[in-house]
Amino acid sequence: MLNCQYCDKECKNQNSHRNHERLCPKNPSRIYKNGMEGKTPWNKGLSKDDPRVLKNAEKISASMKGRSGRVWTDEQRAAKSAWRKQYHLDNPESHPNRKLAGNRSKISYPEQIAFDWLTANNIQFEHQKKVGSFYPDFVIGNMILEIDGEYWHDEEKDRKKDCFFKENGYTVVRVKAKEFIEARLSQIFYL
Repeated sequence: MLNCQYCDKECKNQNSHRNHERLCPKNPSRIYKNGMEGKTPWNKGLSKDDPRVLKNAEKISASMKGRSGRVWTDEQRAAKSAWRKQYHLDNPESHPNRKLAGNRSKISYPEQIAFDWLTANNIQFEHQKKVGSFYPDFVIGNMILEIDGEYWHDEEKDRKKDCFFKENGYTVVRVKAKEFIEARLSQIFYL
């Protein structure tokens, strides 16, 4: 076990040992970033039952009442959702998926691999093009290429999206992120 050189506290690993020694109250070269060096907090050792703590908590609670953004009521949440849906209908270019369309640095790693492979092989595509109310990963002519990550994809939602795309004349190809994406794309495009 590793022991602190200042207070002899046992630490379970190297990281906790290093951090404890850096912040140990008995460390003479400890750097206080919040300006509390040598000061005792006013509420140290007090419980929630203490009248001073209770008074301060009530004061903070009263000042927060009615402020939106802290705890949302169901009505606030529904109103914000309706506003956001209408906003994105009126301004489709401001949709988060649309903003990501030309921004290669903000896409997932598997999508980056596909993006780079398609670019390197001179295949014309549109990234995050709006199709109906969806933003597929890549639209190549009348084919939609989706790169499915392990964690984020819901098979039921993907099935509904695929049906919508097929009804609108697209062919849907899904590539799993755990596959060798470049090899799979080579098979798809016969390269």
